[in-house]
Amino acid sequence: MVSFGRLFIVAAMLFASGCGIDTNQPTATTAEGGSVAVATTAGVSTMAVGVTSPGAVGETAIADNFDGTSGLIPETKPALVVSDPMLGAFRMFCTAGQLMRDDPLVYPGQPGVSHLHQFFGNTGTNANSTYQSLRTSGGTTCGQSSTPFNRSAYWFPAMLDGVGNAVKPDYITLYYKRNAASDPLCSLSSAQHLGQCVDLPNGIKFVFGYNMQTLRVGDGMAFWTCWIDENGTPPPSGATGRYSNLADLAAAGCPVGAHIVVAASGPNCWDGVNLDTADHRSHMSYGTGPWYSPQLFNACPADHPYMIPDMEVLIHFTVDANLASWHLVSDEMVAGAKAGSTFHMDYWEGWSPTVKAMWHAGCINLHESCGGGGLGEGHLMAGADMPWPAGFPMGQRVALSSLPGTPSPTPTPAPAPAPAPAPAPAPTPTTQVCPDGSVIPLTQACPQPLPASKPGKGIGRKK
Repeated sequence: MVSFGRLFIVAAMLFASGCGIDTNQPTATTAEGGSVAVATTAGVSTMAVGVTSPGAVGETAIADNFDGTSGLIPETKPALVVSDPMLGAFRMFCTAGQLMRDDPLVYPGQPGVSHLHQFFGNTGTNANSTYQSLRTSGGTTCGQSSTPFNRSAYWFPAMLDGVGNAVKPDYITLYYKRNAASDPLCSLSSAQHLGQCVDLPNGIKFVFGYNMQTLRVGDGMAFWTCWIDENGTPPPSGATGRYSNLADLAAAGCPVGAHIVVAASGPNCWDGVNLDTADHRSHMSYGTGPWYSPQLFNACPADHPYMIPDMEVLIHFTVDANLASWHLVSDEMVAGAKAGSTFHMDYWEGWSPTVKAMWHAGCINLHESCGGGGLGEGHLMAGADMPWPAGFPMGQRVALSSLPGTPSPTPTPAPAPAPAPAPAPAPTPTTQVCPDGSVIPLTQACPQPLPASKPGKGIGRKK
């Protein structure tokens, strides 16, 4: 399997460069010198673009139920065509959404039974979500919410600061990457092939990262870095490397005000049949076959022969003075787990089939490097770039006590009232009252009464 660290080094470089120079033009030029018409939300087919197999489209597409005109901004700068033989890329920014104890994949229809999750993407995602509800309801934190082209649902364990708050991400950078469908490595008939390249199937869903069912680190394990700016610059000392968990990064030292960035990559090989499986993982795989230089991905295994766009995220947090106490809520569920070591992420595709087809056709299949929501065919998505010059709000905290389902703190019992003092013992008697009413010491005997007189005679009278 290709080195995960190498993958993300290249990914970070591509994203950093793409943010500044990714551009598009109204009419995109193909590698063969032809052109494709500029797509609109009314004119693009919702069918997947590129090489597909029967059934590889996924769920039946559900069209947008809103007017998306204001969500597509014309882009007139020249398109950046990737010059190396690797892949095309589509990138955008997202912000943090709702904090909920729901998990639509693991606990469908059971609100409030999961550990606390940080959601982004569709703002209406909850335990009762379906593909239809994702496509027809909710705004989005990935782009302009009034034109929610990306209604996909993404969620991961909430970050806690250890002093009673959830730490919300400042923003998320979201990537989708894949070789162009015309690439010879996308043909199964080629001796060297990565897999049959297909577009992101409608409604596909999966979990990647740490496996909370088996308590094992899975493929696509996240790594953690410290940046002192948004360009990925490491601090001059301290946490200058990449760490498998947050605890080790915090111990190395990441200064207050810097960025903690967790990077994670989803599986990009699909079995071509199942949009989900019982463990939410088995229908997906990472590439385990040969690595063909200079590709970023290994070839897909034979039982997962379809290569879909690789989904990657960089999740940014602003460091505060409590970093040593930060941890994921899921860390609390695994005995002895280091902070951040249980990172995992859930995904449920809910893209506008129209706009998804646009970035597949432009960014991916025209072999372009698109950033900031650029679609590669002359438009970009409104609200999908970093706001300039203000940037995103940083360092947001949410008190756990304010979230529905938070257990009320156990009240401290009132102290029991002090027992009443015992009555003083009665003094030991030293005297007694005799039958004749006299009071004498207990050591003496009471006087005996005189015998009664005979009838007719008074006591003391003479005979």
